[in-house]
Amino acid sequence: MEKLSKTKKIFILIGICAAVFVILDFGYLWANVKFFLYRPPSTLSVSVPVANLKIQPNLLIIDSLGLQAPIQYPTTTGETAFQAALINGVAHFPGTANPGEPGNCYIFGHSSDFIWSKGHYKNVFAVLPQIKESSDILISDQQGNEFKYIVIASHEVAANDVSVLSQQNYQKKLLTLQTSYPVGTAFARWVVVAEEK
Repeated sequence: MEKLSKTKKIFILIGICAAVFVILDFGYLWANVKFFLYRPPSTLSVSVPVANLKIQPNLLIIDSLGLQAPIQYPTTTGETAFQAALINGVAHFPGTANPGEPGNCYIFGHSSDFIWSKGHYKNVFAVLPQIKESSDILISDQQGNEFKYIVIASHEVAANDVSVLSQQNYQKKLLTLQTSYPVGTAFARWVVVAEEK
């Protein structure tokens, strides 16, 4: 029986690692493939909110990414509460501003999660890093009031950077969206900052 050369062993190991990565992060990869193949039309734009306009309560919509998700409101901080909320959508960080209020409304969601994890929102923010500045984000509060935000920044931050939770002395009406980055890790965070218009 012929022995495998060192080079062949390395290629086999790389192949196995790649296969495991694809299997574990299939949802993330599939979301990105769909985004690039069937990118939402750039002509989609969100209408300017009209006073007293009501839509489905607790909803986040980013047309440019083809993204729509319910917003969950955990009442306590901690991994258990956060993971329970993320099963059913994206989560509002307790103690931050609510949609449309002065301060920083902070919402986070999964970019990828284990295939055996519960929920239909395990890859909801898989394409969040693809968002462009000046993109529209619609969000509704618990009463269904609609608020429009415009993206002003999109970038990576350190996993322990809590400055992204700052309420900015309640001088502006901000929305920050956050997900883990890069895929399959929690080494850093990708944040998108938007301002109400």
